[in-house]
Amino acid sequence: VCIMTDETTTGAPIPSTTDQPKQAAQSFFEKLESRVNEIDSYLCVGLDPHPSELGLGDDASLSEEERGDAAFTFCKTIIDSTAPYAAAYKPNAAFFESIGPNHGSSILQRVLSYIPSTIPILLDVKRGDIGSTALAYAHACYDIHADGVTLSPLMGYDSVEPFITGKYSQKGAFLLCKTSNPGSKDLQSLELKDGQ
Repeated sequence: VCIMTDETTTGAPIPSTTDQPKQAAQSFFEKLESRVNEIDSYLCVGLDPHPSELGLGDDASLSEEERGDAAFTFCKTIIDSTAPYAAAYKPNAAFFESIGPNHGSSILQRVLSYIPSTIPILLDVKRGDIGSTALAYAHACYDIHADGVTLSPLMGYDSVEPFITGKYSQKGAFLLCKTSNPGSKDLQSLELKDGQ
């Protein structure tokens, strides 16, 4: 324990902030409920820096850094315009990953850091693996301070568990069920032999 002395007053030792009881962190859903109640809004704002919306044209010669800066500016503009109304933000990891291996993840981290800490972050990753791979994905998502994730649970609870248990028990997960894309009927609406 670190003891500091307040020499400007009595010279008596004062406890370090590490001696103070820590306030329990809010779970994702508590943080979301708190934010919804605070601003009376259910708006979840997607942050999808699609290359065609960054104003860069089709110039393939642009560097990762230039694409990354444009993606950050795009997201920052949206955050600045919507923060008073946003119950949550949902950045889509794929658009950041596609910026490139040197700058994609750092730009995503910059965007997440720019979002006010009172607004929950739902990282749109739609991961769906099991075991140690799922745990590695969970670490990757939560180490950059996401509050929750989107998951594709086709492989069952094994693919969800690492994201919401243990040290991640306060995190949130939204699971894909029946999706709206036209191709979803290929698997999600198959008729079984018994007619169901």
